[in-house]
Amino acid sequence: MPPVEPGGWCSSRGIREGGGMHLSHDVVVVGSGVAGLSVARRLSDKGLSVLVIERTGKIGGTAWSLGCKATFECLGCGICRIVEQKRELESRGFPGELKTNTGIAMVRRQGKDFLLETDTGDIQTRFLVVATGIEPYPAHNAANFGCDIYPEVFSGYDLEKTLNEEGLDRYESFERVAFIQCVGSRSVKEKRGYCSQVCCRYALRLCENLKYRFPHMIIDMYYMDLQMLGEKKDTLARIARERVNLFRHMPFRVEREETEDGFFSLALRFEDPQRVTRSSYDAVVLSVGMIASGGTLDMARKLQLTQDRDGFIKNLGEGKTSTPGIFVTGGAWGPTDVEGSLRDAVTTAETVLAGLKEDGP
Repeated sequence: MPPVEPGGWCSSRGIREGGGMHLSHDVVVVGSGVAGLSVARRLSDKGLSVLVIERTGKIGGTAWSLGCKATFECLGCGICRIVEQKRELESRGFPGELKTNTGIAMVRRQGKDFLLETDTGDIQTRFLVVATGIEPYPAHNAANFGCDIYPEVFSGYDLEKTLNEEGLDRYESFERVAFIQCVGSRSVKEKRGYCSQVCCRYALRLCENLKYRFPHMIIDMYYMDLQMLGEKKDTLARIARERVNLFRHMPFRVEREETEDGFFSLALRFEDPQRVTRSSYDAVVLSVGMIASGGTLDMARKLQLTQDRDGFIKNLGEGKTSTPGIFVTGGAWGPTDVEGSLRDAVTTAETVLAGLKEDGP
């Protein structure tokens, strides 16, 4: 790659005009998930030149792999907003420009602007928006619960994805199912003391889906406490009260054992101060928490942004980060759901617009 000249830059898109500098893009959005696409749409609608960089080969992030969890009523999962986003992309086209399968190797300051060295060439921009999102805690890391060991143990995220695939029919034979909350979060051992905010709500929506399809199913939920803030919280509280059996008691292990009739069941082990108890189920669902994505950790390091102790990028207010000109939105600064990501994207976009006005030409 040719060296960057003092006061200049090299790029297939950037050129010098009349002794000045022609910017490649007003804003580069890193990440094409729900929040990143929403920010790009709002900024491009304002006439700005926006580039979205996605390091994978597909857009949409974690949320686009999920399915609607409505039964006879809406449960407020926000997936309908994703459907709207997909339809908007089909009808209006992509907001700005898109580069997929593009990684950022290095970012340097170039006067007021940023120079991004990527796999496909250099890009200069006035502002950067980090929208690299969150990802579900890998349930196989919780080896004591048997995910990826026992075929009847699933993560809540895997169960959610089936709503977009073959549906829930594969669970019809299960008569007793246990949900274990807070897997991978609120854990001293994992050094993640935070609440992921979303796993209680998605677990209750999944419970309602299972009960709606299979009324015979008995569902027990083991939890620390239930977080049911936000839209449809009264509906979710009713589901918790009427559709599942709640146990404020956390198991420490799942084991597979043979029953008297030659079949297998899953045994949950509980450790009490005075005794160890157990209970048997046909299947176990692990409600995994949300963690900072690999992309979020990578960009925080390359941009030298201040992070919290859990790896998320610190939001200093309205999407501002520790580096002027770089903003953060959506799950990149903390666990959130679809609706939260969309709301946050609006705030971040307005902050970027205000910054451009203050910055001037």
